[in-house]
Amino acid sequence: MTLDTDILVSLLKGTPDAVERVRNLLETEEQLSTTMISAYELVKGAYISSRRDENLAKVTESIASLRLLELSIGAVEESARIYNEVKEKGKMIGEFDILIAGITKFNDETLVTRDDHFKTIRGIKLIKW
Repeated sequence: MTLDTDILVSLLKGTPDAVERVRNLLETEEQLSTTMISAYELVKGAYISSRRDENLAKVTESIASLRLLELSIGAVEESARIYNEVKEKGKMIGEFDILIAGITKFNDETLVTRDDHFKTIRGIKLIKW
């Protein structure tokens, strides 16, 4: 299972349903993962926050417990296919989400997210938290 940025942010904030969902996933999965794109979004958010050092420490600790899926050439190619597909459908989504979807699909993972726009991507496996 690959955790999207939205659940990771909620987890860092201690949102009860995010904490419960991750706890349940940890009971059934060997190891949870996230993408390097989500890691970047978390670090960037911590870096620009008013409590930079505290938030960077939290983010770094959280990321360290996850398997990080990289932006490989295969994931880049999958992301380009996704971009073309959503563009042709007229349902464009953000570039970071296209990359997250491409990395997730290329690694044959399931994305845990609340972002409904991922549903427009053919063949992606999703779990709504």
